This record gives sequence, structure tokens and C-alpha cells, in this order.
Amino acid sequence: MKLEQLIHQHMEELGDLDKEILHFMLANPDKVQALGIMDLADLVHASKSSVLRTTKKLGFSGYSELKYFLRHSEANNEASISDERNIFEKQTDDIKRTLEYMHSVNLEPINEMFEQSEIIYCFATGFSQKNAIDEFYKMMLSVDKRVLVLPNKTELDMVMPMITKKDCVVMVSLSGETDEVKENLTTFEMRKIPVLAVTAVGDNYFARHSTYHLNYYCDYFVVGKRMIQGQSLIALNCLMDYLSRSYGVYAIKE
Repeated sequence: MKLEQLIHQHMEELGDLDKEILHFMLANPDKVQALGIMDLADLVHASKSSVLRTTKKLGFSGYSELKYFLRHSEANNEASISDERNIFEKQTDDIKRTLEYMHSVNLEPINEMFEQSEIIYCFATGFSQKNAIDEFYKMMLSVDKRVLVLPNKTELDMVMPMITKKDCVVMVSLSGETDEVKENLTTFEMRKIPVLAVTAVGDNYFARHSTYHLNYYCDYFVVGKRMIQGQSLIALNCLMDYLSRSYGVYAIKE
């Protein structure tokens, strides 16, 4: 799906300022991908909160998710037209590539981090990501590891002073660029609290500002008569399941 299609779907929700902001994005897609939210706000003569409200009206969790969409949508739309693989093959590819990647990663340092942590704090930037960490939480409980899932940003902020170097944090995201969480990551970094970031493949803020980083694959696919572009996080669930199993094996050895 292109940005134009998203705008059309949500047109009734958009005000005049929203349309001005989106007009600039449509006219300057490459430029927008390199701009921070404050830079864009200055260029369109709007506030940061106005830009954020506009992106949320299109269904994104924030400006960073919109940038991620812009970065991948054009290339993936072109690929969808020429690519004869069906959606089931893409599903298999996401899972296969993610598991092959996990097989190649040395998980020993991450398992050591889990083992040494009094509490593993988990936070997800979206609903689908939270489903994955909820399952991770259940699996880790079965091997007697104390895990706490933080359901929203408010609770993450509230618990920040309680997290120590004796704990660790697992942050799960799609883009790895969620603006509202960047400050938390910087704080963990400054306080030397170990963090595992789990994001879709690619260079991103979460990966650069965490102790450890794991990738999962989530290719776009086209479905339905209206050729809607979809994206599944099934490979993220596979990664988190693999991670909990890996720790289970490690715990037996210990």
C-alpha cells in the first residue's frame, strides 16, 4: 500500500492541517525519510504534536513507524507487482530466514544476561509485538525465571527508577525507531543496564543503543481485491519462542 491509499482511506478523519502535512510528505517522500519529527514540524509550520496526531490518524503508532512505512512501501509495492511468489511462500520465507539467523547467532551472552538478572523487564512498542512477549513471559516462567511485562509507556516510565544493573530489559519493536521510547533507551545506556533489542531487520536506533540486538524478518505481501499491503510478525513469535527455548537449554546445563 502507498501513502496515497492510506490517506484516501482516512480522508474523513483528516483536518486542513493534517492535509497540509501530508501534502508535504507526498511531495517530498525521500526528504521526509531523513527528517526528524521536529524538523518536519518546522518545515510545515506545525507543532510536533500536530505531526504526531496526523500520523496516528493514518493508523501508525508514531512518526517513526510512518517513516519506516515510507522507506519500505515503494520498493515492496514494485516487488509485489513483479514477484510471483504467493503469500504463503512469503510466510515460509519470513520464518525460515529468521530461524536460520537465530541458528547463526551466539546466544550465550544473552542467556548469561538472563541467568544473572533478578528480573527481566519486557516492553513492546505495539499490540502484535506485545503478543510475542506475552508468550515469551509464559515460557520463561516455566523455567523459573522472573519476568515482568510492562503493558504501556506509562508503566515503563513508572518502573524506570526500580530497574537496576542486576536486572535486564527486553525491548521489542518493528522499526526500532519509536520516538517516545528513545529516551528510555538512552537512560538504560547511561545507567549501564543491559538491554536486548528485538526489531525487524535493518539499522535502527534500538539496535544502536542496546547491549544486544536480534533481528526478525517480516516481508510485505499483497492481499484482497483492493491489493492491500499486509505485514505479519509471525517470525517475531518464532524468534521469541526460540530465545526462550535456548535459555531453557542453557538453564539445564547450569
